[in-house]
Amino acid sequence: MDANTTIIIALVTLVLAIFGASWLNQRQTEKFLEQLEKRFDARFDTLLNEFRSEIKLLDQRLESIEARLARVGCQLEFIFKPVLPK
Repeated sequence: MDANTTIIIALVTLVLAIFGASWLNQRQTEKFLEQLEKRFDARFDTLLNEFRSEIKLLDQRLESIEARLARVGCQLEFIFKPVLPK
């Protein structure tokens, strides 16, 4: 083999090695992003469930406050009955 053939083979091998490394790096990056997406989805679902439970608690508290206010309103209506002037 002469020097030109050796140089060409070396350059082709170098180019193939660079493309192979790039392809492997891209695959690894895709796997990492998929794992990151799964983790993010899991955390988001956890937060969403926590928010829903807190909203349920707030709804229950508001319902109890509304019931108390209704009772107070009835008591005030009973105490302050309108009287027609004679």
